[in-house]
Formats: sequence, structure tokens, C-alpha cells
Amino acid sequence: MFQNNPLLSQLKQQLHAAKPQVEGIVKGTNKAYGFLECDKESYFIAPPEMKKVMHGDRIKAVIETVDDKKQAVPDELLEPMLTRFIGKVRFNKDNKLQVLVDHPNINQPIGANQSKSVKEQLQEGDWVVATLKTHPLRDDRFFFAQINEFVCRADDQFAPWWVTLARHEQSRYPVQGAENYPMLDQKTRENLTALYFVTIDSESTQDMDDALYIEPIEQNGVQIGWKLAVAIADPTAYIALDSQIEKDARQRCFTNYLPGFNIPMLPRELSDDICSLKPNETRPALVCYIETDLQGEITAKPHFVSANVESKAKLAYNKVSDYLEQKENAWQPENSEIAQQINWLHQFTLARIQWRKTHSLLFKEKPDYSFVLADNGKVLEIKAEYRRIANQIVEESMIVANICAARYLHENAQTGIFNTHYGFDKKFLSNAHNFLLANLANEQNHAELEQRYSIENLATLEGYCQMRHDIEPFEGDYLEFRLRRFLTFAEFKAEIAPHFGLGLPGYATWTSPIRKYSDMVNHRLLKACIYHENYEKPTDDVLMRLQEARKQNRMVERDIADWLYCRYLADKVESKPQFSAEVQDVTRGGLRVQLLANGASVFIPTSTIHDNKDELAVNSDEIALYIKGERRYKIGDIVNVQLTEVKEETRSLIGNLI
Repeated sequence: MFQNNPLLSQLKQQLHAAKPQVEGIVKGTNKAYGFLECDKESYFIAPPEMKKVMHGDRIKAVIETVDDKKQAVPDELLEPMLTRFIGKVRFNKDNKLQVLVDHPNINQPIGANQSKSVKEQLQEGDWVVATLKTHPLRDDRFFFAQINEFVCRADDQFAPWWVTLARHEQSRYPVQGAENYPMLDQKTRENLTALYFVTIDSESTQDMDDALYIEPIEQNGVQIGWKLAVAIADPTAYIALDSQIEKDARQRCFTNYLPGFNIPMLPRELSDDICSLKPNETRPALVCYIETDLQGEITAKPHFVSANVESKAKLAYNKVSDYLEQKENAWQPENSEIAQQINWLHQFTLARIQWRKTHSLLFKEKPDYSFVLADNGKVLEIKAEYRRIANQIVEESMIVANICAARYLHENAQTGIFNTHYGFDKKFLSNAHNFLLANLANEQNHAELEQRYSIENLATLEGYCQMRHDIEPFEGDYLEFRLRRFLTFAEFKAEIAPHFGLGLPGYATWTSPIRKYSDMVNHRLLKACIYHENYEKPTDDVLMRLQEARKQNRMVERDIADWLYCRYLADKVESKPQFSAEVQDVTRGGLRVQLLANGASVFIPTSTIHDNKDELAVNSDEIALYIKGERRYKIGDIVNVQLTEVKEETRSLIGNLI
């Protein structure tokens, strides 16, 4: 009688519409139930309803009251958590193909089929790329996916690399090369092969893109400054703008430096051979002449030339550092010319470091962590490496060369690809102002600092640098870590703009064209200015792609490292190793710390810190954990931790505080 009754159907719709509705994000649990997280409230999702949704889905839900408790009933899918995803192959008891999503909060297997483009015979545990095809809220069906790409076998020792690259849609293969590489740039070049250029790199480096030569500037027999020549390899001499190599480089944007190996932006024949500034080989290059006084101040306009150069020696960071630090039995330069270049570069570098310390900003000294791998990908060791004096020689030379490129491009081309950073995000300027006053001001200096750290002043390059110099003497990293949360992101721009992070009014990199597409673009612009040719302003899509690729590369590097840390520490967890660590973040769930010995990120659950959650409070302004009203832990604190658990399936490390 009531079947297909339009009046009854209309009544149901009216009752449904009368119930309160909310939008939110589904949060899964390791149980069958879940929660819908909305702006101000969290709603329970019962197990039968959780079968219709997945962790991370953004949905619209109807709120119903069951036994005096509000529950969310999923009603409409707004944005699925999954579209393209990484998973592992599984076969159920009926031998039907399924895929397990590689995500710590998604544990339900999804039925799947295999695309015809995937030729491999899939096996249990294989890594694949899949696309979600159906969703219960969208298609009135079950979850179903299609496997579109085979990544690697379950037992592939290099799975961390291949899976991570596939996740971020980056190729594991080098750019396809050409049959030959004729010199396309036939313009006249200056012959600078007589200058005693040297390269300083890691011993294993093959893609050497910078060489240095320096000499003193004298007046009436007295030294008054330095003349530095920075020679940079010129791959654009071999690459046509409309070539496939150019298109591939524009898509990749960077050489991907991964633990154990790199995936070059350019074909290896170019990056490691034809363009590489190998010793005793004549190579085309762009050269910038830079003049400074003895205090490191630039005293003349930079002069760029297209040239042929010849590196006279391939030097290694550690050997040069040992020599300058006068280590016992240290490496010695092969001849007096090399020794002279090293010593002059050393003096120049010390002057530039002091200049930047006074007039701009220096980098905070933090170690780089490097993985030492066996041929099969096993992690043998993790080293904490600090920048030594030879690294600083190259670093300071490249920084001053990039400062000069920014000035030159701005004055001569009115465009380029500039690295910019605007300091504090505008919406957080007042937060930064209040934080600085709360932590640095007292009764005596409050009025002075109120002006010094005014919102208007902090928004200027000069005011920002002044603030950074003020906090340098403070022990620990708390002030820097807290202020970092108020910063905006670095950006690529086609017009000159300040780089607050470096404390500079302009910065444009051109010193790594073998490894960075932005530097290739700047090379073409520099050469156009040298030869008075026409040029085009870098387009927005190129700038956007550079931004995306930089973010992708950082995520790839981080994700592979997390996986390798788990593999390295897995067999050590039984011995409950102890480490010194720095607090990186504080949340209601726990502390995120970084082990100082190897750089691994470890999570400390609050349940292991204090057993009464009602006595815990997180101060989000301070990024600190309070227990019984007392501040116990804050970002930047050094703590001792014990590693208690390694979960390779989620690439996570768990520990306790000691």
C-alpha cells in the first residue's frame, strides 16, 4: 500500500531535511567506528555508517540522536580522501584482487581490477599505483579501485625509493638523452683558460657546475680588496629551447638528491661529462667578476661574460678543510698555485661571513644527516655532518654571485627568476609582535622594544634583520622555532623582491644550471643581456611548477628518510637505545622530537608522559605542554628519550621520555 507512495517519499525528504546537517572530515580509528571532525565539534560515526566512508573524506552528514548521544550519519561526499593512491596488492580468501591503501589511518582492503596497461603478474604484497573508481556515498556502491601502475615487488630492497617517487609522481629514471650534443651557442667567448680556476666538491661529485678563481686588488702596492671570478657551467649552450631535454628539465625543475644516489634533471652525459667542469678540460661557462673591499663589501657593479674556462684542480671539501684547519697529517695542495688559491679564498670567505653577519643574516648552524648505504640499499650508518670551512668557501662565493645576478638581472633585464621571502606572514605580524614583547621586554626596555618590534618595523627587511640579530645571543632554539611558525613561505618571482630569510634585498640563483631549471632560465637571460638580444619574461606557469617541484622534492626526501630510519633502527629497538633529542612540536597527542645523533623523528605519546589526561594542557601560543598548570616541555627543549617501538608499515618511531 505504501510502496512507491510519492506522499510518503516527500514526507521522508521533509523529515530528513529538518534534521541538522554538518560538514566535516572523517577521522578513522583502529576500531570499526570513527568520528566526524567539524570546526567546533566532533561527532561519533557508528560502525555500519563507517563502511560508507573512509578516513580523510570530507562529507556532509545528518546529525541524529541515539540514546541521548549525537551521531553523524554520512549523507553526501564532498571530497574523497582517495583519488590516485599507493597501495599493496592483496588476494582475499576467494583469490579476488584487492589493494591495501598505504596510509596509517586506512586499513580496509579495497576491491580492485588490473588495468590492461599493467603487464606484470601481480603477487601478494606488490606495490602499485591505483585510482579509486567507486565510492559508496557517490555511486551507491562499494569502494572499488583500478590498478594503473606497477611500482615494485614486495621484497624489493629499494622499495622506499620507488614507492616514494611514485607517490609524488616523480620519475625514477634519468632524462632521456640525445644521440649527440652539438654546441648550439656559437657566439664568441672570452678565453679564460689561463686563469687558475679550481673546483671544490665532495670527492664523489661528477656534476661539477662551479669553479672559483680569486686574486687580490692592489693600489700603490697595498691590497685594498678582492676580485673573485665565479665560473658556472653552461648547459644551455647545448640545449635548444624547443628540445625535449628542455621540456623534461622544465617539468622536473631540480636534480633529485636522494639517499645513496641522485636522479639528474639533465641527461647524465651533459650533467656528469660534457658540461661538468672537469679538471684540465676546456668548458663553456658563464663567468661573473665580483670586486669587494677587504671587509667583503661589494665595491663595483658585477661584470658577466660568456667564456671558455679550464679547471686546474678538482679539490675535495674534507681535504681542503683539513688543510685549512691544520689537521695532523692533513692533505696538502699539489702546488703553490693551488695553495695560494685556497688561502686567498679562505681570507675572502672570512670577510664575507663577517659582512653577512653584520649586514644580512647567517644560517643557523645545524648538521646535515647523510645515510651511508650498502649496494643493496641497507643503511650501514647515519652521519651528522657539519659545514666546515671548505663548504663555507663555496657557499659564500655562490651567495655573493647570486646577489650580483639579482642586481644585474634587475638593472639590465628588469626580470629573472628571483628567490624571495617576505618574512612574517601578514596575518601573523601582530602575533610575532606580541610574542617578542612577551619574551624579550621588561619594565626598563618595554617602550623601546614596542617601537623596535612594531608591526610596521617587523614588516621591513631592516626591522626583520634587526630582530633576528637581537635573538641570536639567546641560548637554545625556542625563540627561533616559535617565530618560525609565523613566517610565510619562500616564493619564486619574476621581479626582484627581498629575501628576508637571507637578509638580502634581492637574490637570484644562477650557479647550479645543471641541477636547477630556474638557474637555466637565468642563464639564458644573462646571456641575452651580455649579447644585447631579445628575451622573454619567465611565465607564471614556470614559477608555479618550480614551487610545486621544490615542495615535492622536499617531501620525497623526507618520506624516504623516514622509511630508512625505521629500517636502520628496527633491529636496535630491543636494546631500548637512549638518545638526546630536540622538541620539534607539541600537540595534545604528544611530543614530536628529533634525535640529535641521526636526525630521526620520534613521537612521544602524552599517555607515556602523564597518566591523567585531564591534568594535561597544550598552550598553542607557546607550543608547550603543561602538566598540573606547570609548563614542562616546550618547542626547542632538549630532552632524553628512549626508543620503544618501530613501525615500518607506517614509517613511524615511538619513544618514551627518560
